[in-house]
Amino acid sequence: MKLYLIRHAESYGNTKGKIISTTDFELTEKGLRQSLCIGTKLRSELDGKPVTAYCSSLARARQTLSEILRCIGQENARIIETAFLKEMDLGLLEGMSWEERRREYPDVDLDEKLSSLQAPGGESYQDVRRRCKNFAEQYLNQENAAENILIVSHGITLRILTNLLLDRPDEDINFLNWMENTALTELIREAEGPAYKIGRLNDYSHLGDDLKTAGYENWGLFAKQNYLALR
Repeated sequence: MKLYLIRHAESYGNTKGKIISTTDFELTEKGLRQSLCIGTKLRSELDGKPVTAYCSSLARARQTLSEILRCIGQENARIIETAFLKEMDLGLLEGMSWEERRREYPDVDLDEKLSSLQAPGGESYQDVRRRCKNFAEQYLNQENAAENILIVSHGITLRILTNLLLDRPDEDINFLNWMENTALTELIREAEGPAYKIGRLNDYSHLGDDLKTAGYENWGLFAKQNYLALR
């Protein structure tokens, strides 16, 4: 079984220079173009093979998945929306600029200290990890017959879900870079066991320079150690 974990395309929330988690935004025109790019990539790879589709209940994830399914010719596929895949609720950080967050909550580090994070007035890392574990147990572990599963979710949640499915220590997530909009992470589970292995991690090669997030290489690729080399 293959899991295709995809971060949602650019939403209007991504253009505000603010911290956005639970506020619901739709995709920008650029986001729609990003969705077309990842959809085209998957259409070539899947070659008509049926998919099972899961997504966050937030609009930016639903819309990204809908565009992908349209592109691969499976717009009538059943979409299972679940709050398990929503973005981490960042509480009082919501709507702050990144500079305001650094000034008012200097100990809250969404990058290198995610494994111990407690968002003020929001969720903790462990809260989201439990959501991801529930998603795996209630949905993924029951998908014995599915060969290709699409999962569209959010930046923090996908980092946590990836680390969980790979059965990695919580601390390893502090070396897992932010995923670019529509980046693809492919996890493979062999038939004889529950363990997953990495096929691809944060692959955004389908995006041209005009569709990449400005400055992503500076803020998104923060890890000082290679996540794949930790084990």
